[in-house]
Amino acid sequence: MYGFGKICNSKHNNSKTEKKQEGSMIRTRVCASAVALAFSLAAAAQEAPVDDYDVIYAPAMIAPEATSAVLTEIATTADRQVAVGDYGVIVTREHGSDDWQQADVPTSVFLTSVDFANDSIGWAVGHHGVILQTTDGGQTWERQLDGFQYIDLQLAYYEERVAELEAELASDELDPEQQMELEFQLDNALFQLDNAVFAQEEGPTKPFLDVLALSADELIVSGAYGALLSSNDGGASWQIRDDRIENPDGFHLNAIQNLGDTLFLAGEAGQLFRSDDRGLSWETLTSPYYGSFFGMYIDQQERLWVYGLRGNIFVSEDQGESFTQVKLEDPVNINAAIDAPDDGLYFVGNGGVVAYLSADGELVEHTHKSGAVLTDLVINADGNLTFVGQRGVLSMPSSALTEKD
Repeated sequence: MYGFGKICNSKHNNSKTEKKQEGSMIRTRVCASAVALAFSLAAAAQEAPVDDYDVIYAPAMIAPEATSAVLTEIATTADRQVAVGDYGVIVTREHGSDDWQQADVPTSVFLTSVDFANDSIGWAVGHHGVILQTTDGGQTWERQLDGFQYIDLQLAYYEERVAELEAELASDELDPEQQMELEFQLDNALFQLDNAVFAQEEGPTKPFLDVLALSADELIVSGAYGALLSSNDGGASWQIRDDRIENPDGFHLNAIQNLGDTLFLAGEAGQLFRSDDRGLSWETLTSPYYGSFFGMYIDQQERLWVYGLRGNIFVSEDQGESFTQVKLEDPVNINAAIDAPDDGLYFVGNGGVVAYLSADGELVEHTHKSGAVLTDLVINADGNLTFVGQRGVLSMPSSALTEKD
């Protein structure tokens, strides 16, 4: 899945050579539904930027129909709900209000994820390597990183990494196993360096797909082709972390979650990783499924849920050591989950599917009347649900989900 939120699916190519060739195509691969809605939004305001990279610096267009744009994620603070999506659209509403306001956003890229460290400080990430920060609860945003700066970070990091590995390999004290491991690491570092050089010539192509705010200072961002970076100073500086995980094929890293100091990553081809030291090192978990995972969630009982392609949902009660499958009737992509009252869970996905899993394991499926792709949801104070997705902001009474059709 590329960085078009959780709306578009695409076939991942494992060939490193072909991956380079496909890199320049990621800017133009957008599903038809997203295109139609996004262009409707743009037409309502003004003409969209023409150049591929103008969108990085062009402010999001203010449009009266912003809540009908393609929206990908929604977050809740003590004061409001904040949703992000296409054309740099970020909309907010105060709790208890039906009035959505469009935020001041200094970019027009497709935004894929949003997360808050507290009620004031949060981040949003998206295409062309853009990372935004808010310090006023989502009402205004500043750009902290763009794809050109990200390429510079990669070049500097992998040039230094190659030099370090070559120096280590020059040692006469290596045993054959150490030699083989260092050679593998060097080959990967050289490949990543080549990619960065290629990106410098072609321009930024890697979308970021998820952001996890561990605190007001510490956050982690994941993305396409194995992109992984972190910051320990609230985004003032960034560290490349791609080589901390075993992902030689560069599979997309679609989702991040944490349980205290333990972090989890999920992505394409059933990729699952766990870190017990807040992302400094990662171990590969045995996956229960080898299709793509689009999301993950840790519920109030500290169970880890992973879900994605064709309705595959799995739960782990031992932090990813083992998994049990939960089966949907409709094999549609599942994109998000959230705790429901009475220890249940809600899931949403493609085709308007909304599912309620009770505490005793009974699964009730419904279809939102829009039939639209649903990518995320929140529970309102009245217990009803607000969704975002292919058709912007939608809603459904929670009572409709606890009863069988």
